[in-house]
Amino acid sequence: MSEISLGRSLCSLRVEAMPPGVYSDLFMEACLRLCGKRSMDYNDVEEKQPHLPKGASIPRNQVAGHKHEGRSKLGLLEHEGYILKALQKPPRGTRELDFYKKVFDKDCSDKDTLQLRQFMPDYFGSFRFDEYPDVTYLKLENLVGQFRKPCVVDIKMGKKTYDPEAGPAKIAKEMTKFPHVEKFGFQFTGMQTYDPVEQRTKFYDKFFCRKLGEDELLYKGLGTYFSIKHGLRKDAIRLLLQKLRAIEQWFVTQRRYSFYASSLLMIYEGDTTSNDFDSMCNHCHKTDCMCSTTYSETSDYVSSANTDHSELTSSETMSSEIDASSSSRTDSSSLTASVSSISVDTHVTSASNSVNNHDTVLADIRMIDFTHVFCVDEQDDNYLYGLKNLISNMQQLLDL
Repeated sequence: MSEISLGRSLCSLRVEAMPPGVYSDLFMEACLRLCGKRSMDYNDVEEKQPHLPKGASIPRNQVAGHKHEGRSKLGLLEHEGYILKALQKPPRGTRELDFYKKVFDKDCSDKDTLQLRQFMPDYFGSFRFDEYPDVTYLKLENLVGQFRKPCVVDIKMGKKTYDPEAGPAKIAKEMTKFPHVEKFGFQFTGMQTYDPVEQRTKFYDKFFCRKLGEDELLYKGLGTYFSIKHGLRKDAIRLLLQKLRAIEQWFVTQRRYSFYASSLLMIYEGDTTSNDFDSMCNHCHKTDCMCSTTYSETSDYVSSANTDHSELTSSETMSSEIDASSSSRTDSSSLTASVSSISVDTHVTSASNSVNNHDTVLADIRMIDFTHVFCVDEQDDNYLYGLKNLISNMQQLLDL
């Protein structure tokens, strides 16, 4: 069988056999290149790939949000170790930029606002490319840059994901996306997991997440994210719960901001082959820092030999996987394919270039997406409701 016919067979297999929303984008990229839709020597990159400003790349670990597709559809970019987020049209883009400026103002003296900094990505001002002089980007900390094999989930918070200025059409649209959000107060918008035993990465998009039923949110949602084939990652759950409770305490006391359609970006290290997690953060030089959640004890994910996780791992059969066993840590990601095998290097290059790089940490969680933040003088019950439920669900997993 020729490479082209093999590639077409693989693509057909993906379309016919794989459930919507669960896939490997690297697998599909390999198939497209085998089909001849992308040349092996990148001769037609300019034609097939979206235009990128000089020195920029598309983040490999983005699980949700606006994806960069060229000038016609701007999204996240990675540049010199930072994440660049294109501002949306006013008032949303202006509101988010002003919010970052306010929180990270060097002259800020408000206690609640100062405490909020530790729960957000570090902000390094705005940025513009020569090629895109009319586009302003937020220059932000690369949160996944400190992880070898990041497991990432974007969780949109709040029973209501529409702000007070939303019209009837917007409200109706948001309510139909995930009907169970009013009960749970949070929803998954995309996630990526890594199995260190099989060395495989899995991706779950918004369509998979939206189809999670009321009785599936815990096991096929959080369970899928924290579950690996041989057990449940309770070490990561435990540390992430610590930070979630710190965020909860901030929301209980603050009376300045109300967040709508804002997300929590949760990350933990999927590569458990090396326990070289430092107990002290190089950013703030504390062992109990809130900059990132560090790892100071032996990994204690639960073996399936001792615990029945048949429900937690039931979605394994629903996902497609890529074999990254031959991946190597090089400065640039590479993808090679032949008739006999598809070998993919899934290494993310930003780790060595991250300006604010910590020593290796086990887990981190930050608040992101602030296009719908409003100043108020009351408690943000909408966000807090979802936060309490998220903590409760994660505690249920920890107690299994």
